[in-house]
Amino acid sequence: MTTPFPEAITRYNEGDLAKLIVKKSMERLSEIVDVDVLVVGAGFTGLTAAWLLALNKFKVLIVDESLRLAGMGGSTPIVLPVALIEEGEAVEIAKDTGIRLYSGLSGIYVVDPSEALLKICVKALDAGANLWLGIKIEDVITRGRGDELRVTGALVNTALPLDDREGTNPLYIWARAVIDATDYECCVVRTLVKKHPEIKLEVPGASSGNVWVGEKEIIEKTGMVVPGLYVAGLSVAELYNANRVGPLIGGLIISGRKVAVQVASDLRAEALGTTSTG
Repeated sequence: MTTPFPEAITRYNEGDLAKLIVKKSMERLSEIVDVDVLVVGAGFTGLTAAWLLALNKFKVLIVDESLRLAGMGGSTPIVLPVALIEEGEAVEIAKDTGIRLYSGLSGIYVVDPSEALLKICVKALDAGANLWLGIKIEDVITRGRGDELRVTGALVNTALPLDDREGTNPLYIWARAVIDATDYECCVVRTLVKKHPEIKLEVPGASSGNVWVGEKEIIEKTGMVVPGLYVAGLSVAELYNANRVGPLIGGLIISGRKVAVQVASDLRAEALGTTSTG
């Protein structure tokens, strides 16, 4: 009987394969626990930011607590396989990723959200970003307090259900910058607010739906929360009580680009010992 694989590989038993998996996993983990940028949230915003930062040679890790990309099956009205994107900067970014655009209304295009998300993700990975799914943020790593507070990474753990969560220690991820792109969870900012009440920051939640105001607010308010921590995408709405936008992804993509530009500028300024204006 013919085999589709080289006959020579049959000399490896399951123990050999397990050793290879463990060895390469440890090598990869050693690489991704110390990065330039930790992007939390593998949706349109987070993946766009990760792609553009990786293109600029920053070492990027994306984590998401789901075992699928954050927008797979989401970001659509009543789980229909359609999302909308506005003409302009967002469409230009979409074209750069190869996302297919279909006609809709004047100035508004229709996209398949799963295709769009996957194509941005592939761009990010091809540019050098790393993706680690099934990982949740358990805490933040900080230095200083009050006005001196700086976020320097996060403590992560498996997002899979465990019988004894208390006995599972998290792993450190050291990062020069952390981007909260967790949509309405806004989990990184919420964790920081809980652990550092002295910064007197609140997360009031998103306001009611008002699509065009919301799109504008999300983009305008994307940026630094405290040194080392940035907020983008729908997390912006949650933090600043901006209006909900629904199944439009243009603002999310532009927000991802904006935060990538600011993070890149700030990290380069820090490397030169100067202060960036963002």
